[in-house]
Amino acid sequence: MFSGVIVFFWRSKAERSNKSATEKQLLQQAKMTLVSSFLAKARSFINRYNPKVMGKKSLINGVEQQSSHLLKRGVGIQDNKPYLFLNLVTMSIGSLPVAYINRITILSDGQVEIVWEDNSFNGITMDTYLLSVVLFHPDLEELHICEDVGQRVDKLGYISLPNHWTSSIIHVWTMWKNSEETLNSTSVYYQIYSEI
Repeated sequence: MFSGVIVFFWRSKAERSNKSATEKQLLQQAKMTLVSSFLAKARSFINRYNPKVMGKKSLINGVEQQSSHLLKRGVGIQDNKPYLFLNLVTMSIGSLPVAYINRITILSDGQVEIVWEDNSFNGITMDTYLLSVVLFHPDLEELHICEDVGQRVDKLGYISLPNHWTSSIIHVWTMWKNSEETLNSTSVYYQIYSEI
């Protein structure tokens, strides 16, 4: 089920640096490392489901857009160390309406059960649109991507978690797309708690 605990942030493991720099420069480097290390885990997915936009000189892909957005407003500082607000991460941007997720539950066998409403009666949605799910384990710093979990009409889908994913809050993003992958929705963020 959705967790009652609100833990939106992620802090990566510290890395040593031999570079001589000011505290401000070191903090900015740490922020960039934090953001880029997270986005690298989902690079292919983010670039596929975020439309390129025109920058000042060239087209900017999804990861570059997300990096800019997160560095501006998605990183907090505590004890002079940066942490990432995962609820401000967007895995996809698109025009399709989302289907309301009623429940996300981790079952005792390690599967994630997702229950949603079929809103394909909407004029611009179809019952064949597919659910994709991105899961992130903050302690292990691992991302798990599951595409084509189910169609809108199914109202129910299952994902098998990696066997070593135990005892942690798991961050989840859901997204809908058509089978041709020419249309998709903007991702929606959730969190669940695993005790398996």
